[in-house]
Amino acid sequence: MMKTLLAGAIASLMLAGNALAADGAKKDGFRIESEAQFVRDYGDQIEQVGSGVYQIVKGKLAGKTISIGEAGLRYDLSARRAHVDTAAKSGKAEAASNAIIRRLEGVQARYDELRAASTGEASTRQAGSGSFTCRYSSPFTKALIWYSGYASIDATTELYLDRGDGTLNRYYARASANAYGWVNAPFNVPASISLVADAYAQNVKTGQVISQTVPGVLSASASTGYLYSGPVFYHNINASAAVSGVGNCFGYVSIADSITPPF
Repeated sequence: MMKTLLAGAIASLMLAGNALAADGAKKDGFRIESEAQFVRDYGDQIEQVGSGVYQIVKGKLAGKTISIGEAGLRYDLSARRAHVDTAAKSGKAEAASNAIIRRLEGVQARYDELRAASTGEASTRQAGSGSFTCRYSSPFTKALIWYSGYASIDATTELYLDRGDGTLNRYYARASANAYGWVNAPFNVPASISLVADAYAQNVKTGQVISQTVPGVLSASASTGYLYSGPVFYHNINASAAVSGVGNCFGYVSIADSITPPF
């Protein structure tokens, strides 16, 4: 019965995600339950470029960067700070980037909190077992209840206008991002906000930004739809999607993609 209800909830969320991306933004991203699972499932397509950071090097999704866990979070936070320092953008783009940085700093602080709360070998091992680790302390029994979650993320920058001969016009590009997260909470854990989904797309040249941030109890979903670039002689667009833990839950995964000059 529990599995049936959970499956129904996930199906409803997927339908909601489709509604968010009504203009046709794609959903062919990556499901990530843990770093070990990601490496096992996508090992023939990826190359590790840093601790917790992977580049997709094969297939139609080549070029994307995946960040997982605390190490991946540090990489993303550094990249975001550098982006704010160097990229030309509108006030809206700067405000959106600064908001993301503040959220990432909050997620980083929560990893410290999780380490401090996870005493003992078993608890430490449990805390690091998945992309999203959740812990609830029962006020009645004082026992710790551990549970987990996962994310499905996609960010895409691409040429899109067919030239009529089967090739795409290099003067037209677009970006989109989608983030979905789920938590598998036991029946005896009270409902609370557990995840935040972020989707972000930017045209660096014009400063245009489309972003969405959505918190959720057992699930969270965010989508940008499409941001368009063109017709121009070169493109400078990027997209990113992330899911992070809040409340009882800790964790972080993200994906990023870009088209930059001199393309």
